[in-house]
Amino acid sequence: MQDSLDIYDNLIDILQNKDSIDFIELEAILGEDIEINLEIAKSLGIPLKIQDNNISIKTNDNIFENIFCIVDIETTGFSPQTNNIIEIGAIKYKNGKILDSFESYVFAKEIPDKITEITGIDVSMVKNAPKIEKVLMEFKIFLQDSIFLAHNAMFDFNFINEQLKIAKIPMMKNQMICTLALARKTLQAQKYGLGFLNEFLGIKYPIRHRAYADCYIALKVFEESILHLPNTIKSTNDLIKFIKNTKTK
Repeated sequence: MQDSLDIYDNLIDILQNKDSIDFIELEAILGEDIEINLEIAKSLGIPLKIQDNNISIKTNDNIFENIFCIVDIETTGFSPQTNNIIEIGAIKYKNGKILDSFESYVFAKEIPDKITEITGIDVSMVKNAPKIEKVLMEFKIFLQDSIFLAHNAMFDFNFINEQLKIAKIPMMKNQMICTLALARKTLQAQKYGLGFLNEFLGIKYPIRHRAYADCYIALKVFEESILHLPNTIKSTNDLIKFIKNTKTK
């Protein structure tokens, strides 16, 4: 399965470095079944724009034209193979405005005492919650092809993707931005954890370690970080490359 998904990574890499490609170039990348493969690309969350005979990627557009989906999950542990998601929160955001939100508990038979202590979520709160397959399907519909944004994003992204794989639901190939990495590149702070930045930046959101609350704080960190970007950063692709650049700001 992974080998078949690699062609979509290749497509993303090409589109990030070109304004657009035509259908002849697309056929060379995806093969002859272009319509089927475009539908697969959409199901994977690849943000494609199709105009006439040209295909481009939405992240080539200005940052303020893209839709970001700020995501946070609460889990029973660190392993997606042996632990469970117990809550998913997400906020859809574009150009300074919250467009929509998503929040759901996820059914779990057991929650470790330590997790309850941190999150406040216990078994009684999730015993009647929908099962993970239903929540993941609803989350994927909500996410669509928006940019996946989270604090320490690789954890949330990889955990969700592994759970999608287990549930036999199409995985995410959405473009991703980590607000932890972005904050380190743009903000002068002693620490960059979400709890510290919540206080340091004056966000002071009263709830922590809950999915929607941490989404909201991450969103505010993103907004503050955007204010401190170099003037050369115009598109979302510029922003992604800026974050990946290991040089200091």
